[in-house]
Amino acid sequence: MKKFSTVIVLALALAGLGHISAVRAQEATNEDKFSFGKVVSVAGQKIAVKEYDFAKDADVEVAYEVTAETELGNINAVTDLAANDDVVIDYMEKDGKRLVTTLVKEDKGAELPATPEGVTAPSAGVVPAVETNAAIAVPAAPETIAPVPVAPEMPATVPAPVVNAETVQP
Repeated sequence: MKKFSTVIVLALALAGLGHISAVRAQEATNEDKFSFGKVVSVAGQKIAVKEYDFAKDADVEVAYEVTAETELGNINAVTDLAANDDVVIDYMEKDGKRLVTTLVKEDKGAELPATPEGVTAPSAGVVPAVETNAAIAVPAAPETIAPVPVAPEMPATVPAPVVNAETVQP
Protein backbone atom coordinates (compact mmCIF):
# COMPACT_ATOMS: atom_id res chain seq x y z
CA MET A 1 0.00 0.00 0.00
CA LYS A 2 2.88 2.34 0.82
CA LYS A 3 4.45 1.73 -2.62
CA PHE A 4 1.11 2.39 -4.32
CA SER A 5 0.66 5.78 -2.61
CA THR A 6 4.27 6.73 -3.46
CA VAL A 7 3.64 5.91 -7.12
CA ILE A 8 0.47 8.01 -7.13
CA VAL A 9 2.26 10.98 -5.53
CA LEU A 10 5.06 10.76 -8.10
CA ALA A 11 2.57 10.52 -10.97
CA LEU A 12 0.70 13.60 -9.75
CA ALA A 13 3.95 15.51 -9.31
CA LEU A 14 5.07 14.68 -12.86
CA ALA A 15 1.66 15.64 -14.23
CA GLY A 16 1.91 18.96 -12.40
CA LEU A 17 5.34 19.64 -13.89
CA GLY A 18 4.01 18.88 -17.36
CA HIS A 19 1.15 21.33 -16.84
CA ILE A 20 3.57 24.04 -15.63
CA SER A 21 5.74 23.51 -18.74
CA ALA A 22 2.67 23.80 -20.99
CA VAL A 23 1.60 27.03 -19.27
CA ARG A 24 5.11 28.51 -19.64
CA ALA A 25 5.19 27.54 -23.32
CA GLN A 26 1.82 29.25 -23.82
CA GLU A 27 3.07 32.39 -22.03
CA ALA A 28 6.19 32.46 -24.20
CA THR A 29 4.10 32.50 -27.39
CA ASN A 30 1.89 35.32 -26.07
CA GLU A 31 4.69 37.78 -25.37
CA ASP A 32 4.98 40.80 -27.66
CA LYS A 33 7.63 40.83 -30.33
CA PHE A 34 8.91 43.76 -32.38
CA SER A 35 9.57 44.30 -36.08
CA PHE A 36 9.80 47.04 -38.68
CA GLY A 37 9.94 47.32 -42.45
CA LYS A 38 8.22 48.57 -45.60
CA VAL A 39 4.62 47.78 -46.51
CA VAL A 40 4.37 45.56 -49.58
CA SER A 41 0.57 45.22 -49.72
CA VAL A 42 -2.62 45.75 -47.73
CA ALA A 43 -5.65 43.47 -48.15
CA GLY A 44 -8.50 44.00 -45.68
CA GLN A 45 -7.07 43.52 -42.20
CA LYS A 46 -3.92 41.79 -43.44
CA ILE A 47 -0.67 43.48 -44.36
CA ALA A 48 2.51 42.15 -45.93
CA VAL A 49 5.73 43.78 -44.78
CA LYS A 50 9.21 43.48 -46.26
CA GLU A 51 11.62 43.25 -43.34
CA TYR A 52 15.18 42.13 -42.68
CA ASP A 53 15.62 38.62 -41.27
CA PHE A 54 18.89 38.51 -39.33
CA ALA A 55 18.94 34.69 -39.22
CA LYS A 56 18.69 34.47 -43.02
CA ASP A 57 20.72 37.65 -43.63
CA ALA A 58 18.16 38.72 -46.24
CA ASP A 59 14.96 40.71 -46.74
CA VAL A 60 11.81 38.60 -46.37
CA GLU A 61 8.10 39.25 -46.83
CA VAL A 62 6.05 38.60 -43.68
CA ALA A 63 2.25 38.56 -43.26
CA TYR A 64 0.54 40.21 -40.27
CA GLU A 65 -3.10 40.36 -39.17
CA VAL A 66 -4.60 43.50 -37.67
CA THR A 67 -7.35 42.94 -35.08
CA ALA A 68 -9.96 45.16 -33.45
CA GLU A 69 -7.61 45.46 -30.43
CA THR A 70 -4.68 46.73 -32.53
CA GLU A 71 -3.51 50.20 -31.54
CA LEU A 72 -2.76 52.39 -34.59
CA GLY A 73 -0.30 55.29 -34.76
CA ASN A 74 -0.17 58.02 -37.43
CA ILE A 75 -3.06 56.34 -39.30
CA ASN A 76 -6.80 56.02 -38.72
CA ALA A 77 -7.21 52.62 -40.39
CA VAL A 78 -5.08 49.92 -41.97
CA THR A 79 -6.38 51.01 -45.37
CA ASP A 80 -4.49 54.33 -44.88
CA LEU A 81 -1.25 52.41 -45.50
CA ALA A 82 0.27 52.29 -48.96
CA ALA A 83 3.11 50.33 -50.54
CA ASN A 84 6.59 51.48 -49.39
CA ASP A 85 5.27 53.09 -46.18
CA ASP A 86 7.68 52.48 -43.29
CA VAL A 87 5.97 50.78 -40.33
CA VAL A 88 6.90 49.67 -36.83
CA ILE A 89 5.00 46.64 -35.51
CA ASP A 90 4.51 45.04 -32.11
CA TYR A 91 2.91 41.63 -32.46
CA MET A 92 2.34 38.28 -30.80
CA GLU A 93 2.20 34.86 -32.36
CA LYS A 94 -0.97 32.83 -31.82
CA ASP A 95 -2.09 29.75 -33.71
CA GLY A 96 0.66 30.26 -36.28
CA LYS A 97 -0.44 33.83 -37.07
CA ARG A 98 1.27 37.12 -36.28
CA LEU A 99 -1.37 39.28 -34.61
CA VAL A 100 -0.50 42.97 -34.52
CA THR A 101 -0.87 44.64 -31.11
CA THR A 102 0.55 48.04 -32.19
CA LEU A 103 1.04 49.36 -35.73
CA VAL A 104 2.71 52.73 -36.30
CA LYS A 105 3.32 54.36 -39.67
CA GLU A 106 6.64 56.20 -39.59
CA ASP A 107 6.20 59.88 -40.38
CA LYS A 108 8.89 60.63 -42.97
CA GLY A 109 8.72 64.40 -42.46
CA ALA A 110 9.13 64.22 -38.69
CA GLU A 111 12.90 63.94 -38.88
CA LEU A 112 13.45 67.26 -40.69
CA PRO A 113 12.38 70.69 -39.44
CA ALA A 114 9.70 72.51 -41.40
CA THR A 115 10.90 74.88 -44.14
CA PRO A 116 9.94 78.54 -43.47
CA GLU A 117 7.65 80.25 -45.97
CA GLY A 118 9.43 81.80 -48.93
CA VAL A 119 12.44 79.50 -48.60
CA THR A 120 12.87 76.57 -50.92
CA ALA A 121 14.26 73.43 -49.38
CA PRO A 122 17.42 72.03 -51.01
CA SER A 123 17.19 68.77 -52.92
CA ALA A 124 18.48 65.64 -51.23
CA GLY A 125 22.28 65.50 -51.32
CA VAL A 126 22.64 69.21 -52.21
CA VAL A 127 24.42 71.47 -49.74
CA PRO A 128 22.96 74.99 -49.76
CA ALA A 129 25.35 77.87 -50.49
CA VAL A 130 26.27 80.08 -47.56
CA GLU A 131 25.13 83.66 -47.99
CA THR A 132 27.48 86.50 -47.02
CA ASN A 133 26.43 89.56 -45.11
CA ALA A 134 28.15 92.72 -46.39
CA ALA A 135 27.31 94.59 -43.19
CA ILE A 136 29.84 92.57 -41.22
CA ALA A 137 33.27 94.22 -41.22
CA VAL A 138 36.25 91.91 -41.31
CA PRO A 139 39.54 93.45 -40.12
CA ALA A 140 42.29 93.54 -42.72
CA ALA A 141 45.48 91.59 -42.21
CA PRO A 142 48.48 93.66 -41.05
CA GLU A 143 50.76 94.72 -43.89
CA THR A 144 53.99 94.02 -42.05
CA ILE A 145 54.81 91.31 -39.63
CA ALA A 146 57.35 91.94 -36.89
CA PRO A 147 60.44 89.74 -37.14
CA VAL A 148 60.74 86.92 -34.65
CA PRO A 149 64.09 86.80 -32.79
CA VAL A 150 66.17 83.75 -33.59
CA ALA A 151 68.40 82.00 -31.06
CA PRO A 152 72.14 82.15 -31.81
CA GLU A 153 73.63 79.11 -33.46
CA MET A 154 75.42 76.60 -31.29
CA PRO A 155 78.94 75.46 -32.26
CA ALA A 156 79.06 72.13 -34.05
CA THR A 157 81.60 70.72 -31.57
CA VAL A 158 81.82 71.19 -27.85
CA PRO A 159 85.33 71.73 -26.45
CA ALA A 160 86.68 68.93 -24.26
CA PRO A 161 86.85 69.62 -20.51
CA VAL A 162 90.22 70.71 -19.11
CA VAL A 163 91.65 68.33 -16.55
CA ASN A 164 93.99 69.76 -13.94
CA ALA A 165 96.94 67.41 -13.40
CA GLU A 166 97.25 68.40 -9.76
CA THR A 167 93.78 67.20 -8.85
CA VAL A 168 94.08 63.83 -10.58
CA GLN A 169 95.46 61.10 -8.31
CA PRO A 170 96.91 57.86 -9.61
